[in-house]
Formats: sequence, C-alpha cells, structure tokens
Amino acid sequence: MNKHKKMILGYIAGGLLVIGLLPLFIFVITSLCDKWFRIEVIQNPVIRWVIIIILLITGAIYGIWSIVIQNIVGKGGPLEVGNLEISPKTENLVVSGPYKNTRNPMLFGTFLMYLAFALMINSLTSVIIVGAFIVFMLTVVVKMEEKRLLKDFGNRYEEYRKKVSKFIPWFQRKIQ
Repeated sequence: MNKHKKMILGYIAGGLLVIGLLPLFIFVITSLCDKWFRIEVIQNPVIRWVIIIILLITGAIYGIWSIVIQNIVGKGGPLEVGNLEISPKTENLVVSGPYKNTRNPMLFGTFLMYLAFALMINSLTSVIIVGAFIVFMLTVVVKMEEKRLLKDFGNRYEEYRKKVSKFIPWFQRKIQ
C-alpha cells in the first residue's frame, strides 16, 4: 500500500476511534453507572458551557495542529498500535509547533475534548472514565511510543524528552 493511502487509512481509523468509539464507550458506561449513582460535576449551566467551549476549542486546536505538524515536519502519521503500523511512522523527530510545549499534544488535545464531552454529560462517572483513560494512555501507550522514539531518534529524542513536558504544555522541565 502506498504511503498516501496508508496515511489516509490511518487518519480514518484514528478519527473513528477518537471521535466515535471512545466517546460512545464513555457515554454507554456512564449511562449504565448513572442508573445507580449520579453526581453532577457543574450545576450552573452557563459556567459549564463556557468551560466546555474553552476545552473543545483548545483541544481541537492542539489535536489538529499536532497532526498537521507531524505530517509536514515528521513526514508520518500518528497511528501505530503495538508494532502494527496503520499510518506511516514519522521519519523526522518533531519538536516544533505544539511539540515545543508538550511531547504529546495530540493526547493533550484529545484529553481536553473528552473532558468537554464528560462535562456535556455532566456526570462524575464520565469525568472518572476520562481520567482513567488518560492515565492508561500516559502509563502504557506513551511509554511504548517513547521506546520507539528512543530507538528511532536516539540522543535527539532523549535531549528533547529532558526539556519538554510529557503531557501538560508550558510545564517545561528545568535543566540542571
């Protein structure tokens, strides 16, 4: 399969997973759990919707910006599960754009959008599910990605990793 077809397949598969299946999973599990136990997160609808809009806009900017920069600078795509490459791996280490502020801007953007979705549902259960998902991603998936990046880019990635926050932008590491 040529690189462009593989890239398109990667974006379609990733989009279906991120925009469709995972929010559906959050909604279904929340609906089942909330039958027995429901706590609203933010009761004031105006405040809640202002937060939702800010989270959605910021998350979409980070998510889209990171995909574009990864494609242009990195010459590859974001989707690899285990060692199964769905879209072509990045050829170049990307340290510009949103990657200047966080090593995982796509995950950060996704987290903000999922948190907005959880606030739309307005259930503590959905917020907990989103939190558990992010913890899983940071402790399992990101660690696998970092092993590959270290193997592919060596000292350049190690230096980048020492300087830039793993997840939350602007929390740069202090070099001693």
